[in-house]
Amino acid sequence: MEASDGQYCAVRKKLSIPSHSSGWSESLGWVSLEEAKKSKKPALVFIHNPKCPRCRKLKARLVSHPGVRKLSANFAMVHLTPEEIPAEERDVFTPDGKYIPRILFFDANFNFLPEVKGSEPTYQYFYSEPNNIEINMRRVLYMVKD
Repeated sequence: MEASDGQYCAVRKKLSIPSHSSGWSESLGWVSLEEAKKSKKPALVFIHNPKCPRCRKLKARLVSHPGVRKLSANFAMVHLTPEEIPAEERDVFTPDGKYIPRILFFDANFNFLPEVKGSEPTYQYFYSEPNNIEINMRRVLYMVKD
């Protein structure tokens, strides 16, 4: 019997193992929003639309960026479409509008960190460069360390 991602049950039938990567590179360890809230890790939440060209471009650069890949082990990494945001939490996930893509950071208790922003003055949580995401990931780790 095989272990890990290719698990099989006793009759050699492949088991369905939930994955939250949805084509977003397993190496970043994507989790659901609910898992992130329970993880006791700071969280990075990427809000996107799969049809959005800027979202796809940032996704490709994000998942291949060595610094982001390394730091992702210290975060609960979540990606959501606007439709996946729970209605009762819409305000938290749209602090300055409903534009996409946007990346929001949360502390280990899943409190939003509004001061951790991208470099755009109009779209404060928009990132065009993964280097800026890495910088803010390091900043969040510094902020939440004991």
